[in-house]
Amino acid sequence: MPLDPAIVRDNLLDYVARTFWALVIVIAALLIARAVRMATMRALLRKRANANVTILLGNLAQLGIIVFAALGIVAIYTRDAFGWILTSFSVVGLVIGLSLQDILKNFFAGIWVLVERPFRIGDEIEVAGYSGSVEEIAFRTTQLRTSDGREVIVPNGTFMTTAVVNLTRFPTRRVGAWLTLPADDAVSAEDVRALLAKAEGIAPDPPPQVELRSVQDGKAQYLVSFWAADRDAALGRALTALRARFPQGEVHGG
Repeated sequence: MPLDPAIVRDNLLDYVARTFWALVIVIAALLIARAVRMATMRALLRKRANANVTILLGNLAQLGIIVFAALGIVAIYTRDAFGWILTSFSVVGLVIGLSLQDILKNFFAGIWVLVERPFRIGDEIEVAGYSGSVEEIAFRTTQLRTSDGREVIVPNGTFMTTAVVNLTRFPTRRVGAWLTLPADDAVSAEDVRALLAKAEGIAPDPPPQVELRSVQDGKAQYLVSFWAADRDAALGRALTALRARFPQGEVHGG
């Protein structure tokens, strides 16, 4: 059966028009994707986000624009069949998303941790009943090293649903020591402050505090509190100074 020249001409013109608009979409998508990638990376750099995350999110933003443009090109060439194709891709994407739900949750939580930086490598944190120093922050997990040398792998999704205590966020932390003396021995708060002010590593501000906590069986118990960057070292020096000043008393860490 001979081809109708009019039909061939119409089909040819139709595909030429579709190809023209497809090329327009390709060029526009490449320009927009590049601009979006650079804008995303600049915004993350201003927030001092992790370098790997900056590159990853910049590439993901660029990829999103390219995927959207690809769907537009498919729509141009498929027309009526595009709805069925899009539905098929959506169903496949939903199945994959449900199968990898936990992995994806931890992955995006890891991106959030690396962008927002609620803690950094080297910080001491408490989370989900564990306490330790942050050794590594990856996209899926964060590694902690506990004080007794154990390694704890924490899924990053935990940080989205559980309170996290950053023990080293601020330069100094509060330290307490107990001083027990005979009840008839007077203790001057100014005397203790002056004593601890001479101890190395104890912060002058806020100043050390002395509180009488209890009196029983002829003994008075005081809580001596102060602030220091290195808690263990400062506590040792404070205990030494208190024992030297009050040899008749009992001194121990809080």
